[in-house]
Amino acid sequence: MRNRQRRLKAIELTLTPQQVVVVWLRNAIQAGTFEEAARGTPPPGESVANAVRGSVRNSMKGQPELLVEGAVLQARREADMLYNLVIQANVDVFESRLQREREYILLLLGYLSAEMRAKATKVETLRLAVLMFLERVIILDRAIAQLASERLNGQSVLFPDNSVRLEEQLQMAEELAEDFNLVARGVDVAPISLEELRNSLQPETDRQVGIWVRLARSAMLSTFGTEKEMHAAMEEGFFFLKSSCGETSDHVTES
Repeated sequence: MRNRQRRLKAIELTLTPQQVVVVWLRNAIQAGTFEEAARGTPPPGESVANAVRGSVRNSMKGQPELLVEGAVLQARREADMLYNLVIQANVDVFESRLQREREYILLLLGYLSAEMRAKATKVETLRLAVLMFLERVIILDRAIAQLASERLNGQSVLFPDNSVRLEEQLQMAEELAEDFNLVARGVDVAPISLEELRNSLQPETDRQVGIWVRLARSAMLSTFGTEKEMHAAMEEGFFFLKSSCGETSDHVTES
């Protein structure tokens, strides 16, 4: 056991910041839920920062201390941003589950009303509401997959409890689309194709990932950045969020 622990420690001292985060995330997902990970000792963010510091110092043995400290800071910034991205994605899934459930119930009531009245105008209104629900769920799902692929070498982002929450939302989306299409066929209203909808939402998916990136960067700079960097990031994030909200509203209207 001790030999294995020594080998693991030796490997940890050669990891890049990204690899440190991936290893932490893999171990944390195997160990339990999102809430359990947050209560870990030491805190997850501290564990990641310490691992990165050890790795950089190991790789720069014998070099000037000032140079080492600069490299440690840069590596910790990179790792902290990735760590914050993981946390932000999990928080969004955690917080969205209850909201989607409420919307799902309201949309089911709307579906029953449209079915009873069987009027095209009523179904068209329901279609817009269903599309808004579907888009939120699909964008969240695609953004998480994109985050894993582009930033974490394909490592799963979600903790087991949040994977269940997202799967429940996807199931609700499929059921709503099926229920809506049953009514739509009876009143000559265009049905909803989930496949076509998914294929049309890449710009919105990119924007969601962009929001997470900017939030993660702001959180990282609050710990490892200068005041000037922090203010610049906040200003950039404000304008990005403002433009994203406007473009998202335009997409729903066009759909």
